[in-house]
Amino acid sequence: MNRNRLILAFWLFIISFLPSVRAYAEGGEVPPKVAALTDSLKRIYAPDGRVALFRVDYTFGGKRVMLRGETTSSSAKAALMALLGERGYEVTDCLRVLPDEKALEGKTYGIINLSVASMRVRPDYSSEMMTQALLGMPVRVLERDGWYRIQTPDNYIAWTHRVSVLPVTREELTAWNRAEKVVVTSHYAFVYSRPDRRSQTVSDVVAGNRLKLEGTKGAFYRVSYPDGRQGYLEKAVACPEGEWRKHLKQDAASIIRTAQTLMGVPYLWAGTSSKGMDCSGFVRTVLFMHDMIIPRDASQQAYVGEHIDIAPDFSNLRPGDLVFFGRKATPGRKERVVHVGLYMGDRRFIHSQGDVRVSSFDPQDGLFDAYNLGRLLFAVRVLPYINKEKELNTTLTNEYYRW
Repeated sequence: MNRNRLILAFWLFIISFLPSVRAYAEGGEVPPKVAALTDSLKRIYAPDGRVALFRVDYTFGGKRVMLRGETTSSSAKAALMALLGERGYEVTDCLRVLPDEKALEGKTYGIINLSVASMRVRPDYSSEMMTQALLGMPVRVLERDGWYRIQTPDNYIAWTHRVSVLPVTREELTAWNRAEKVVVTSHYAFVYSRPDRRSQTVSDVVAGNRLKLEGTKGAFYRVSYPDGRQGYLEKAVACPEGEWRKHLKQDAASIIRTAQTLMGVPYLWAGTSSKGMDCSGFVRTVLFMHDMIIPRDASQQAYVGEHIDIAPDFSNLRPGDLVFFGRKATPGRKERVVHVGLYMGDRRFIHSQGDVRVSSFDPQDGLFDAYNLGRLLFAVRVLPYINKEKELNTTLTNEYYRW
């Protein structure tokens, strides 16, 4: 959206004063006009709380107001301060803009340091898992509270334990991104302390993990982790990144073959690795193994690429299209996307539901899935739009991998 359209949308929201989002005020409710102002700014600068933050807490004392909370948009904060001033408020500013440069001592970037790093709603192991990040993945570090709140290359924001990520400066991240690395191609393997499978393991690794290449020793690569640990990884389960890119295929047939290698892997809510994955995590994991980065959740994946209203005979679908399921639209409400699969052709699709499995839209097929046929919504074509839309890119073009 360009600047003029943003300004127009902003003032439309201001005029409408629709308080669908309520800000919090100590000692009482936020005045309706201030709540509407907060709502309007949130809709413009942080409409999806999974990828952008705008949380404001107010303390009022007449026309004096203290702002607390956090946002990932300095523009949202500036707009809020200006508009409160126009309304006669004397503002005490304690609203933090993330990343919190001062508290993080300049280390506002990070590199994932575990094979799979779980990311949660709150900085607590008992909190719901939202997504996962993979070893070697560059991230943005937003704040620290024992744990780290981070943002991944698909822009997803959540908390991860401090062991999961190595905070670094931008210069240190640039050095990591430019270093020669190996990409793990096997679904599961180990790094060993010596070039010998009988030696002590250093850690496990999964498909898509990246480690720095330090050399070779017989049938092993000598590798190092973001935190400097070193070990040996079998050549049979990994490939130097440059060579991997040279032989990488991003066509539908290759992607479907990769998807089929995950058959039977258990469903894991918020999972995005070959250890376990949810429906959208499965799609994301398969495409990432072909160096494609797409939005994290099904409800985000559904609105990128090319929308396709599926023909009754499925003739307008191609292998590699994403098929979406959920609550159908009614005159009074939009459809609600809750599930996604990868179309294989011949009315079959592969998806993670209980485990990774193949299902069919054809009642004559032994794999017929009446339940999902009944809630089928539409399809989206993403493969032709990789690197042509902001949300669809690769590690060669994604900004996190270029810092």
